[in-house]
Parts: sequence; structure tokens; C-alpha cells
Amino acid sequence: MPWDEYTLEQFESALPRGEYDESEYYGPYNSLLNDLFPKQEHYMVVPQYKRPEQSKSVDFTTVFLVRHQKHPVFFVEIKPAGHIHNVSPRASADKQMRERFEDLGDRVEIPILYGVSAIGNKLCFYKYTKATGDLEPELIPSNARRVIDTAPINRWDVDILTPQGEQRLLEVVGHVKGMCAQMRQGN
Repeated sequence: MPWDEYTLEQFESALPRGEYDESEYYGPYNSLLNDLFPKQEHYMVVPQYKRPEQSKSVDFTTVFLVRHQKHPVFFVEIKPAGHIHNVSPRASADKQMRERFEDLGDRVEIPILYGVSAIGNKLCFYKYTKATGDLEPELIPSNARRVIDTAPINRWDVDILTPQGEQRLLEVVGHVKGMCAQMRQGN
């Protein structure tokens, strides 16, 4: 089932400014997450604004964290659409996602925590398995003597505005909700 016209309208309104201004995507992603994780089902979408701890940069990161029973169950980090074409911003986005999993890992109560790096409409899905500590996609290490693309563009291969992108996101959301339901039954 395709996204409703209001969701599409919100994402389409992010451009052209969303090419370089990630804040143009805050409203569309916030609305979508609130639709996918409604408060009536005891979810809460919490925008968080964080500055990278080890960076001297003023590049603040905006994260939309979804909580259920006060525990993180899903999150999205947003970057401008124009970052998709350059190695350095993709590498920074990947690093920030990995830092976020480190920050949240101890508070995760469900078996798998999913996170999404959104560069405009393009999504890269991350998956943290609590029992093993595994994080996918696997880290591509940098090299002090060679320029290596540590966050290849093909990782952001899901376009949220396509039927395939919608289906992929809905599959992940369905898995998250299933794990939350099992957690509720276990309490």
C-alpha cells in the first residue's frame, strides 16, 4: 500500500532546500515516525539533538529516537540529501550511527535494535543484535595511507518514496513492533 498523499507531499516539500539543509526533513520524518509508532500503542518519538563528542565540529546530529516503555526500539538519523554524493559526509553519517548504537546499547531491551541513516530520502538500515553485540552493516576500517570509502553509496540503496522502500521500512517496523509485543507479554 503506497504512502498516503500527505506523507508524499511532506517529503516532496523538503526539496530543493533539503539538498543542503537537513532540517527540511525533520518534519516529514517526525510525522512518518509518529504514524508508524503511534502513541496509542505506547510509543513515543523523541527528537534528540547531539553534537559528536570527539569532534571539534559544530555538526549537530538530529536523531529521532522511538521509545517503548522508556526503552529505545528504533531510531533515525537525518542528513541532507546532497551528502549522498560525497565520501566524507557518508563516512561521518556512518560513524555517528555507530556511536549512537554504542550510546543506546546498554538500554536496549528487545533482541534487535534497528537504526536508519537517512540521507534525504535514501536509507541505510543498521541492525544491532543485543545477544552477540553484532552490528550490521560491517565496519569498513579506514587506512592511514590510503583513501578508502568506508561508507559506500550503495549502502543507502533504499528510497523511502518508492514502493520497495516503503515495504522495507514497514517490514522493519513490523519486526520492531513484534519484539515490543513479546517484551510486553514477558513483563
